[in-house]
Amino acid sequence: MGLPTYDIVCMTGNKNGNRRTANIRSVGYSDLFVLSKEDLWEALQEYPEARQRLLEKGRQMLRKDNLLDEEVASRQELDQLSTDEKLTRLEKSLEETFQRLTVLTDKFNGVQQQFKQRITRAERHLRSEHEAMSTQRLSVPQQFTH
Repeated sequence: MGLPTYDIVCMTGNKNGNRRTANIRSVGYSDLFVLSKEDLWEALQEYPEARQRLLEKGRQMLRKDNLLDEEVASRQELDQLSTDEKLTRLEKSLEETFQRLTVLTDKFNGVQQQFKQRITRAERHLRSEHEAMSTQRLSVPQQFTH
């Protein structure tokens, strides 16, 4: 399973690199549990919504201190997605593109129909003017034509 190679403080776009930015102090007795980065990301592969919330919270924390390079983070966000998530995004993008293409095709057909109607009207107008001019030439007496 392709696991991301960063954690929240070392997420893509973090201007601090891999340096930790938080300390915790216990007031009383505390149990300490350790979850490896690999185990966390493996678990989060099964819960993509939780992973997105965790990443967004990390981004918010970094943004608050102006430590997030937004350009780098957005460029590499797709690299962190699973193949299924990439396929889902691709399917959604294709569906949106198909819908836009359908709307554009409908608009094109409407404009094309309007142009055909305008051309037909213009042709009729020109034909009637031509016929009127031909009729006038035929009705002009011979004495005025020389």
